[in-house]
Amino acid sequence: HRLSSSRSKDMLQALSKGAFSVGYAIYKTRVGLSLHQKLCSDCAKQPPHSTSTRIPIMPGCHITIVPILHDNYCFLIVDEESKTCLAVDPADAEVALAAIKLEGLTLSGILTTHTHWDHSGGNEAILHKFPDVKVYGSREDSIPGLTDPVAEGDMFWFPPRALCKDPSLIIQVWEAPCHTRGHLLFLLHENPRLPAETPFEDLQRAALRTLAVFTGDTLFAGGTGKFFEGSAAEMAKILMRVSNLPSSVKVFCGHEYTLSNYKFAAALEPDNGLVMERIRNVQQLRRDRLPTLPSTIGEEIATNPYIRVVISKAACAKIALLLNAANGTRKQEGEPDSITVLSEVRRCRDENVLKDKIEQMFDQAK
Repeated sequence: HRLSSSRSKDMLQALSKGAFSVGYAIYKTRVGLSLHQKLCSDCAKQPPHSTSTRIPIMPGCHITIVPILHDNYCFLIVDEESKTCLAVDPADAEVALAAIKLEGLTLSGILTTHTHWDHSGGNEAILHKFPDVKVYGSREDSIPGLTDPVAEGDMFWFPPRALCKDPSLIIQVWEAPCHTRGHLLFLLHENPRLPAETPFEDLQRAALRTLAVFTGDTLFAGGTGKFFEGSAAEMAKILMRVSNLPSSVKVFCGHEYTLSNYKFAAALEPDNGLVMERIRNVQQLRRDRLPTLPSTIGEEIATNPYIRVVISKAACAKIALLLNAANGTRKQEGEPDSITVLSEVRRCRDENVLKDKIEQMFDQAK
């Protein structure tokens, strides 16, 4: 009977994965775009999920956080002197363009982190109205409206030198294949004020001050995106790289998932007081309908269980022990493998394995 039950479970899981694969493939077609456009229309009838907020990043530059859809964010990187901006993932064109108009800005480009319609679905509509706007993204991801393909290590000025002799910022591209094969991270660096003729090859070797990173659906506050098109090993490599950024770097991710991410983190590390402190802060922000972004690299290192599994042997061992207990499996001999534990953390999140524990923890806290 137990064998039959196990086979039935395996069969259901296989069918579920097969159904998901078909649905995911359809979502990435123009059928998915039609569904996305309907979602934009529906969301336009509702109040935004959060209040739009401006975050200073250096004198003369700020990031405007623009809430879109049910829980997404678009970001405007604004140069205040030239009144120009870059839009990161303006998936709802009408909302993004209204935010740009409200600040009296000119849009010079779109940074697309990945191909999913809730990040790229506004590109073509914006290009239809403003055909000179550049769209940056990966060739690997079939980005709609792509005009300027970029890849690992590419850099460009913002504002463009055609508009500003001495641009404030440098945008740099990191490839982050996992959530999608062509997922990109965009880093913002302060212009080190080297001579205007300095080639980007030399800039790449210069000591740049990194201000912010736009992580799309790769890294969230307290979590990561699903490994739709990649592996735990690939995500581990990305997380290790991101964790080596300075602790003060601001992290702007693509969704308002922070509270649910941190409840999961608390279930994995119930003795991590910094996670519980983060939950209290996030709950207050959400009561005020404010974004929980940006976080910082330092906060993610201290509280994000996916990063902690990868960079901390102690955290990895502790989380592995908890997952063994949750799954009813015996403790493995020797030091746990961080990639295996990372994969299991992601599976438990995807399959809601710790749901009962999370409900028990936070029902008691009320």
